[in-house]
Amino acid sequence: MMTSLLGRGSRRDVPTRPDPISGDARALVGVALRPTGAAIVLLSAVVLVTLVSSNSDLTGAIGAIATSWFALHQVSLTITDAPLGILPLLPTAVLMWVVARGCARVVEPDTSAREAAKVVGAAVAGPLAATLIALAVVTDASAVTPISSPNAGAALVWVVAIHALAAGAGVVSVVGRTRCAALGAPTWLPSMVRPAVRAAVSLFAAGSVLALASLLWSWSEVGDLLGEGGGVVGVLGLTVVSVLYLPNVAVGGVAVLLGGTANVGGTSLSLFEIVAGPVPPVPVLGGVPTELAGPAWPVLLLVPVAVGALLGRDCGRLRLSLQDTAFAVLTAAGVAGVLAAAVGFAAGGELGAYGFVGVEPWALGLLTFGWLVLPGLAVASVLARRNESDEEFEETLDDGAGEAEVSPSASGEPGATEEFAFEVKRLELPSMRYRSEPEPDAVTADGADADGADAPDPAVEDALEAEIVDDETPEPQPADGESEAEALDVVEVEVAAGGEDPVDSGDSPDGVSEKSSARERAADAEGDLPDGPVTPRD
Repeated sequence: MMTSLLGRGSRRDVPTRPDPISGDARALVGVALRPTGAAIVLLSAVVLVTLVSSNSDLTGAIGAIATSWFALHQVSLTITDAPLGILPLLPTAVLMWVVARGCARVVEPDTSAREAAKVVGAAVAGPLAATLIALAVVTDASAVTPISSPNAGAALVWVVAIHALAAGAGVVSVVGRTRCAALGAPTWLPSMVRPAVRAAVSLFAAGSVLALASLLWSWSEVGDLLGEGGGVVGVLGLTVVSVLYLPNVAVGGVAVLLGGTANVGGTSLSLFEIVAGPVPPVPVLGGVPTELAGPAWPVLLLVPVAVGALLGRDCGRLRLSLQDTAFAVLTAAGVAGVLAAAVGFAAGGELGAYGFVGVEPWALGLLTFGWLVLPGLAVASVLARRNESDEEFEETLDDGAGEAEVSPSASGEPGATEEFAFEVKRLELPSMRYRSEPEPDAVTADGADADGADAPDPAVEDALEAEIVDDETPEPQPADGESEAEALDVVEVEVAAGGEDPVDSGDSPDGVSEKSSARERAADAEGDLPDGPVTPRD
């Protein structure tokens, strides 16, 4: 009975509760909350460590965390009635990279436009909610802290713009090529994004190198500014702040390399002149020069020319037509110019009583476009013409090969191929015939030394040349009226005469003696060669 009850219970269908959150919804929640939560946790840790290390009161910790959230999104702040419009770019760049990577992981190349829009909306919704909360916190904390509440509209615009751009970049990097093909966009449009980004990054890297070189050149002034921190904690704090603001200085270096002007308080910098003025006393600005060191600074204009040539090379390698290549260069240079203008706008701002610090965004964008498009078009046009000539040459070769394959035959029928008859003849290898090994020679009576036997003799050479004969050569036959036995007797007599003492050879007939001596010398030259016919081998 118990067994049947247990079995009945095991066969009972247990209803499964459906998952309240599907896979797509879970992915959207992660996109909305993961970057925002990570940023808030890191900001809280930094604020608490800073307050504790400086022995400050933790009363305004929540307000400081909310203010840091606005600083992370480039929202201008007001601290003790002094505007702080220039904020570090490095944390913002890291945040945008994280958002872009998170959005790229949840989409596929075949994701529809509607699903992609949901991903971008989720990436914006989470930070937008956090911004509304931060506005309320800062407004409440402004009563006990010297930080004023920022402009709510500007804060919302900055947050939405940063996260929307980052999410859109991540989604487009995955689905962009597919969507362009579906919309009928030019085939080169997705391919020009990489050259544009590469050119912009190259310019930024060049500006960073210029900024670092300036800091190293003025290291004594930078060290003095770091020493004003008042201890290890102060020096460490100034160092961290300088590192965070280093991309802002690099943007100014890019403007200088392009022939523009960078403003640092009351000082304006360019490759052609420097107008000295008051500079904010921060270590990262300690490398700002007060005068031109020499007349060679305009040589640095070759840097954007080289970057533009690289852009043209990248577009020329797309193997497009000349017109499409020119459009690709123009579009890539335009994208790089827009990126430069946007970064220049975010990198600058007001800094208290020192005034504006940064570059003119529109001037930076136009200069970037101009320096990239001119050398880029020149290099890309050369490569495009070369590609077209190569393609024409390949087409010519293909046409020639096709005509050779389908050619009229001698009979005049089209498509028939003429057959050629070849006669193959086999060449027979000649065989070689050698004589048997003779008996060793006796020492001559006149005492001639052994070296004399090695001297070349015409008879020996004639005998060696006569060794290689063809198989079809008939063997010598006995003379008329002479039997084979008599011929053999003559050979034996010749061998016997050759074996006798050479002293007595003078008594024998001259013909037999000369024939025997020639045969002996030929035998010495043959050595121990095999007897009988042998076919030569390789």
